[in-house]
Formats: sequence, C-alpha cells, structure tokens
Amino acid sequence: MARNTSPKGSKPSPGVQRPQRDDAGWDHDEAAGHRARRLLSKSDSQLQRFGDYARALRRWLASERWVKRIAVVIAVLAVIFVGCFGGLWWRLGAGPINLEMATPWLAAAIEENIGHGNTVEVGGTQIERAGKIRIAVRIRDIIVRDRDHAIVASAPKAEVRLSGTALLMGRLRAESLNLVDAELAVRITRDGYVTVSAGDTAKPLATGVTSKKEAGLPATFPRQTPGAPPGAASPSSPAAPSAAAAPENTQSGLLAGLDWLDSLSLTGLDGQNLNEIGLKNGNLIVDDQQRGNKWNFENISLSLRRPSGGGVALSVGEEGSNAWSLRVLIGPPANGVRSVDIRANKVPTTNILLALRLKDLTYSADLPLTGELKGELGRDGLPTYFRGKLTAGTGHIIDTDTPDYPMAIDQAEISVEWDSGRRVLVAPFKIISGQNRVTLLAHLEPPNDSVTDWQLGFSGGTIVLAGDDGEQPLIFNRIAIGMRFDTDKKRVLVTQADISNGEIGVAGTGSIDYAAEPRLTLGFAGTPMSASALKRMWPILIVPEVREWVIERVERGSLQRIEVGVNSPVRNL
Repeated sequence: MARNTSPKGSKPSPGVQRPQRDDAGWDHDEAAGHRARRLLSKSDSQLQRFGDYARALRRWLASERWVKRIAVVIAVLAVIFVGCFGGLWWRLGAGPINLEMATPWLAAAIEENIGHGNTVEVGGTQIERAGKIRIAVRIRDIIVRDRDHAIVASAPKAEVRLSGTALLMGRLRAESLNLVDAELAVRITRDGYVTVSAGDTAKPLATGVTSKKEAGLPATFPRQTPGAPPGAASPSSPAAPSAAAAPENTQSGLLAGLDWLDSLSLTGLDGQNLNEIGLKNGNLIVDDQQRGNKWNFENISLSLRRPSGGGVALSVGEEGSNAWSLRVLIGPPANGVRSVDIRANKVPTTNILLALRLKDLTYSADLPLTGELKGELGRDGLPTYFRGKLTAGTGHIIDTDTPDYPMAIDQAEISVEWDSGRRVLVAPFKIISGQNRVTLLAHLEPPNDSVTDWQLGFSGGTIVLAGDDGEQPLIFNRIAIGMRFDTDKKRVLVTQADISNGEIGVAGTGSIDYAAEPRLTLGFAGTPMSASALKRMWPILIVPEVREWVIERVERGSLQRIEVGVNSPVRNL
C-alpha cells in the first residue's frame, strides 16, 4: 500500500518564501531607479544647482528686511537719476546752460596742466549736449598766453574733464582736454622742423622734426651694419668711419615711436596725468613747405588717448556726408612685445598718400579703404605675428597731369599675414577693373644679416586682360617681379620683371631715384605679339595720350620685336 511520506527538511511553504523574494526585488528596483535618476540628472545638474542658488537667495532676501530697504532705496535713486537726466536733457534741447561758478576751477585746472608760466583765460563755462545721449561741460573762448602775454592758442570752445584722483588729493587737474570747433595748423618748414599751433598764431603748441638724420640730430635707435661686428673696422682705415657713419645715423621711425609710446605710458600726454587731448569738429591745416603742398581738412575729429592699462589710442576721422574714421590702438609692453590694432572705415587713400609726403607725386587715388589689422611688435620693430584684411571700394587712380585718363577700380582686396619662421610678410591680393582681373601673391621681407634693404616680390597667380569684339582674354600665368628699396640712397630697384604665358611676354629691369626729382630708368623687351595684345597690355596711366593714339589708329597687325628704354623724370610719363 503506497504512502506519501515527506522527506526530511522539506521545502518551506511557498506562501512563506514568496514575500522574501518580493522584498529583494523591490530593493533592487529602487537602487536601479536611483542610479537611473542620478545618470539623468547629470545633464541638467548645473541648471538644478543654479535653481537651488536662486531659491536660497530668494529665501534670504525674504528673511532680511534691510536688503529690501536697500533695494527700494536703489530703485528710488535710479528713478530720480533718470528723471533728472531726462529733465536736463530736455532743457539742453533749448540751448546750453551757463555754469559760471565752475569757470575759475576749470581755468586753474588747465593752467596746472599747461604750466611753464603760461596763463589761461576762459570766457565762461556751459553745459550742452554732446552726441546722442551724452552731456559735456565745455568752456568758451579759451585763450592761452605765454610769459610775454603772447597768444599761444585760442579756441571758441573746449571740452574739459577733471581728474578724480587729483580732486581726492585736493588739487585741480584736467584729465581730458578737447578743442571744439577750433583750427589746428601743422607746418613743416623747409629745414625739416614741424610746428603745431592753433590757427594762425605764431607761437607753436609743440615742435619736432620730420627726420633726425636730416636735422643733424643723433638717432634714437642706431642701426648697425649687418655682417660688421663692433670694433671690426681698423682705426687706421680712413674709410671705416665714413662707412659706419651712414648706418649709425639711420633712424628707425617705428622704433622711435615705440620709445615715445613708452614715455607716454609712464608720464601721460603732458608729462603728468593728462590722459586725452584732441580736436572735435575742427579744421586741420597741413602746410608742407618742404614739399610745397598745403591741405585743408574740415569737420575733423582727432583724439590721442592714454588707456588706463597703458599704451596709446589714436583716432582720427571726418564727419559729414563723406564720413570716415581710423583708429590705432597700441598696447603697453608685455613680455617683450606690444599689441597693435588698426581699424579703418572708408579711409580715403588720398589722405594716406598725403600722409606719406611723397615728393612731387602726381598720382592720386580716391579708393575708400576698410579693414582691420592686428598683431604684436617686438622691441626690434618687427612683428611676432601680424594678420588682417583690407578691402577697397569703387574708385579711380588718376594722374593729375592727365586727369582725363583715369584708371577705374571696381574692387580690391588684400590679406596680410606675417610668417615668423621665414620673417616674411605674405599678402595675397586681388584687383578687379571691369572684366580685367589681377590675382597675385606679394611677399615683403625686411632687412636681414645679408641684405640691408627691404625686398618686395610678386609671384604666382594670374593676370587676365579682357578682349574686345569677341576676342579671347589674354591670360598671363608666369609672373616673377622683384624689387628692392634702398632707403639710404633713396632708390627703388626693379631687379626682375618677367610676365608671360609661354607664348608672349615682357621682361626687363629698372629703378626709380627719388633723392631729388623722381626719375625713372627702365629697359624691357617683349616677344612677338599681336597689336591687340599690345594695346591690352599697355597700362592706361603710362603716356595715356600716346596709348589713346595707338588704340584709335592701329586696328590690327603684329609686332616682331619690342624694345623700350626710359630715362626720364616721372612727371613726364
């Protein structure tokens, strides 16, 4: 008879063990959910942390009554300030407000800056609008006299800002001085001296020289002769002193400018703590007696400012229908270099050519330049890095002797970058004039141990000259041009000029001597070519009357040999 027997240690009842398994599974699910929430919270942990900070700040503000009171006071003061400023702005819309009580203080502050026995006479002080949302304190009818009571400078208005640091020390000093609606004259005398004066006054505000070498003054930074170490010349050689004299007197304007900037950063624009001087809405007259030129610029605003961090900021521009501006910011020296930032906005190239003071230059250009250049300069005047881009708008290049034959430029673009490894400034550029296009690579190399001259070269790229009456364009893709600038002898040497496309081309050498009257010496030869190719290759600015005669009277033909020699003043071309 069969019997059911239960074994020893029989399994517990399923009803007892099932709850234990459920509790373990619950703990496992809770831990997994916690890990999942933690992983999901990593993406927005910063947002949650910010929310916690905001809630804590809100609770703190709600618990502290004095914080509420301060916030209310600040809000009330802000409303009062805005209301007072708005009321003052509305009142100034009807005209300036006289503030005669401040006149003696402002006059004393300006005298403190000018010093050297000069006295300042001020006709009055007024508050008026200056720009869109700015109010300025300006003085009227300012006159500066020297010890002999001769007028040194005068202006109908001047904008003054006092130094807060000097006020805390119980002294009155001007921190900023800008002449408004005044006339500033810069005269370059025949012996190379520069004088800056206000209007037609004989007493100059400042003096200087255009070139220390021409004025017979020692150079600030003498340049040593490459390859000739100090003491290498024999004392018995009579030619050694004369050979070394030229390089020692050669002045690097850039290095001298950097030294001047260092002095401004340490002492201020007036030798103490004047941080800004300038001219607003004034007239600038440049009388170059050395070159025989005179220019008058109207509605000019000029500012020379010393930033709080050091360095110098220069801005110049013109207001009105043909507005333009140029800003140059040179930072303080740091780790042996200083930063340079140049920004141009529609700067006329005519003004740049005038600033270069090229003697007897008959060419002018009305191309507006816009762009930005940034870099760092070392103590040797060379950049550690330098890059930027400039674009020129529509305009013309004109020879003033033949103004009826301008060269039209539709667009020009150039990018510059300093290659510190090769010590070369690389500048690809493009020029478009109608259907003609020039795309080349320029490279500028400064003097080095083997060559004492600046070297400029053009290579690569193409020159495309459009054809007439369905002709195919003329394309040159083999271009090699080399130039050297001998600044001591004032010559530009064209060491190589090869332009060809494998079938036709021209080659030659030449030089331009600008020591006295600029003179061009040139010789080049060309391969056999058609008359059409010759007319397209002939630049419009080179003897344009002859070019026009050839274009009108020579319809077709071919040239078997071309040789041209030029030895003439530039003005005859």
